[in-house]
Amino acid sequence: MTTIWRLLLLFLALHCSYAIAQSQIVIQLAKPIYTDAVKQQYIHKILTKSFAAVNADIIIRYDSQPMNDKRIVEQLSHNKAITLAWLSLPSQLSNTLVKTTIPIYKGLHGKRLLIIHKKEQLKFKAIKNLEQLRPLLAVQQQSWSDYDVLKANGLSVNGELDYAGMVKALESGLADYFPRSALAIGVELQRLQQTNFVIAPDIMLQYPNDYYFYLSKENQNIRDLLEQGMQKIQQSGELEQLYLQHFGDVEKQFSLSQRHIINLKNRE
Repeated sequence: MTTIWRLLLLFLALHCSYAIAQSQIVIQLAKPIYTDAVKQQYIHKILTKSFAAVNADIIIRYDSQPMNDKRIVEQLSHNKAITLAWLSLPSQLSNTLVKTTIPIYKGLHGKRLLIIHKKEQLKFKAIKNLEQLRPLLAVQQQSWSDYDVLKANGLSVNGELDYAGMVKALESGLADYFPRSALAIGVELQRLQQTNFVIAPDIMLQYPNDYYFYLSKENQNIRDLLEQGMQKIQQSGELEQLYLQHFGDVEKQFSLSQRHIINLKNRE
């Protein structure tokens, strides 16, 4: 083989490698503050199956530092450290971004169970409406979506504590309850298994709270690919299968259909 042919083949190989690298989409995600393996697996599978459905080759990576929702929105808005995130945002924030249209958790994230001290079970068993809940003190971080919802419904909320502080306040009786998503509360209680906490009996808070994938407007093309892919796996039934595979037992585990619902309006 002549030198010219070798050089030509080397050029073609390099050109093909460059083209392949260019066709790959790097999806940079925020490192989660708390690890929830089930939710992470669910999100990963939605992303990989959706992009695969439109023949898009992706690589998923995580930023090195954990981020809360406020930081995530800031990074997305300026198209900085992350490519996309799954969030529930009010319209005034979501207008600065682009999003997909299919709810990720089918509204299940808007069902809130209350973590309480086990000695308070009788007190919470008697609660049937919002008026009875208002004199009690909830704990929630100000950067979390629930904080604004609880405040908008006239509930008393301490938003000044970090996670360890919230746990301590609940254990000591300085706070009465800690609302958590039905999707997350199982993992939460495992993390808190050394405490005297239980789920408040019989009641559940509920408000409209749909999660979508959000991206910078500069990544409209990635959003469009993801949207097309999600539409395809929804039509094929794969998206429903993923949901049932990861969260199908939540309803049964926490008897959600048998709980008395206290409806809250959303922060909007």
